[in-house]
Amino acid sequence: MKKVNPLWFVLAIQIGLMIYAFYRITLTKLHIRWFEVAWVIVGPVILFTFFGLFTIYNIKTAYKEPSHIRSSDRCPVCGTFVSKHQDTATEIYIDGKYLYFDNPTDMVKFIKDMDFYISYGHLNIKDKTIKSIHIKDFKTKRWIDGTKAYYVKLKDEIYPFSSYEDAKDFVLLNNTEEIKTFKEL
Repeated sequence: MKKVNPLWFVLAIQIGLMIYAFYRITLTKLHIRWFEVAWVIVGPVILFTFFGLFTIYNIKTAYKEPSHIRSSDRCPVCGTFVSKHQDTATEIYIDGKYLYFDNPTDMVKFIKDMDFYISYGHLNIKDKTIKSIHIKDFKTKRWIDGTKAYYVKLKDEIYPFSSYEDAKDFVLLNNTEEIKTFKEL
């Protein structure tokens, strides 16, 4: 069940008060009180303030959680349908769009050569600032923040882990190189 933002209740009360005050002032010949006039004047200010706060809230929380992968989402690097690779899927939020990759290796290729893949895939991305990266932990298969993950490169594949200990165990088990952070990758 989706959480309802409490600001919607404020919006409903504000609109109700404005409609009531407007009704009293314009459509009735009853004695009008000062607070009814105030709501017609102050109400729109409060309403626009609400929309401003609501917009700021939505912008700040827009890309904090991974979105849902659809069956039509394709990797911009290799063209694979990402929904077939749920355990290794990655997601980047860039320029108001979610880009999905079937594995972390393709995500790193995209980030390293972003200009090529944007023009080649006709992605229509102008702002190349990456807002968030979500990646599936190799051990737990849960979404984690890709900028805080630990990565282990084994041959041509990259394996992400949420904890350094899990990455260290994987390195020891597979006799591989070193553990890298996102910036080092």
